[in-house]
Amino acid sequence: MSVQSRSLFSERILHIELIYEPIFSTLSPANLVRISSTCRTAYAAVAAYTRLTFDINRLLSRFFPSPTRGCSISCCLSHAHEQEYARSRAFRSLQARTGTLVSGSTALQFFMRTVWPESDLDLYVHMRHRREVAKWLLDEGYHYRPQDFQDPRFEVEIAQGVNRNPNGIYSMPGVMAVITFIKPLPRAERARNLVLGEEEPEDDGPQELKVQVIVAKNTPMEVILGFHSTCVMNVISYEKAYCLFPQATLEERRTLLSTSCRGRGKPRMDGLAKYQMRGFQVLYDLPQHEIVPDPTTPLLPTLRRGRLSGAASYLYPSQPSMFDLTRASTSTVQRRTKPAFRLGWRWIDDSSSWVIPLPLAGVTPPPAANSATPALTHDPVSVCNWEVRYHPGRGLVMHFEVATGKILRYRYLVTDEQLLAHLAKELSARVRVEEEKARLELEEWTYYDEELPALCRDFLHGLATRRLASLRI
Repeated sequence: MSVQSRSLFSERILHIELIYEPIFSTLSPANLVRISSTCRTAYAAVAAYTRLTFDINRLLSRFFPSPTRGCSISCCLSHAHEQEYARSRAFRSLQARTGTLVSGSTALQFFMRTVWPESDLDLYVHMRHRREVAKWLLDEGYHYRPQDFQDPRFEVEIAQGVNRNPNGIYSMPGVMAVITFIKPLPRAERARNLVLGEEEPEDDGPQELKVQVIVAKNTPMEVILGFHSTCVMNVISYEKAYCLFPQATLEERRTLLSTSCRGRGKPRMDGLAKYQMRGFQVLYDLPQHEIVPDPTTPLLPTLRRGRLSGAASYLYPSQPSMFDLTRASTSTVQRRTKPAFRLGWRWIDDSSSWVIPLPLAGVTPPPAANSATPALTHDPVSVCNWEVRYHPGRGLVMHFEVATGKILRYRYLVTDEQLLAHLAKELSARVRVEEEKARLELEEWTYYDEELPALCRDFLHGLATRRLASLRI
């Protein structure tokens, strides 16, 4: 392209929304990053596009519509949708105070910038918060729909249903209960969804919205890492959206068979077939040239490069971090800057994930557990560490341990024994303090979940320092 042509594209075309929007909608996230880095005009255009396209409130408004409409569903101005998205923000406030995660097809739709009208909303919930989340859905107009084996009385099922399977549901490792809620969709809302790209239903009857509350035995991520394949390993908390395998999922449209160390669930061929219908190539084995050695150094979190511009700072892992030592060394195969299926140590926000910070305007932050405990400034999912291993014929296997303790309100996934030992050592002194307080009945029990990210960072930075020192020798 000549200099004159590039100037014409950037100065005469890129600032026109009606022109750049259909162009950007066909580009992958990595290509959007590349476009945004070409010039200031492209940077501003991509920023405006991403603000409108990666709109979590609009995505959730399908399931939690507000009674009062905003100015326009396609409006991208900052003033828009204060009333229209009120219920979406209320749901995200519920996420903040309960640690509830959105996953499954809804999270994948968010990253793929698409809508599948037949999909439902899957909520992955900590056991201690299951009743609060379920009651919130009932207040939103949803109705409890019991399965044949469930108690028809909601309060009985929510209280006792988790005792039916004390070791979890065989077909879904780590799941204690699945509770379904439905809501008829009025005609006015069906017409509204047409603007979002959904097709008109053939019949005139009410269309149902469906929300499933999946109650986790230990932590929601234990369930999500046990999914049938990698393309559905995406989660949305109240503050961030995480795509764990963005290269394979979003760039190459491939998904690799997967399971977790908790055991393989009941085969879900219907689930794999569903994503084949949606354009994904299902891999049952990893191609030989993509099998790279396990890293000798952990892949550290928050060392990402590549920025998709915008108010929310969309980060895409276009380059490896300084600690990513698993790049293929052979020149006889197609080379990537990063493996599509990263083996070895992983963190939910490491340089192999795509993390999108979400706007928090109108979202109530997490409250304190009690008067003696500081309020969390992050979602519990931000502390999530596991190891990805490959087994021929079985695909990927996610390995982790569940970390818990008296002074932790939530449970967490950690895979490294040294890190577990470090956390146990750091928290043991605090346990003694709390036990003494309880003995003297001085004040309420204090939880230390807020300190976990800093404790993990200290361990990782020390590990990185020792690794760099050994490389200099």
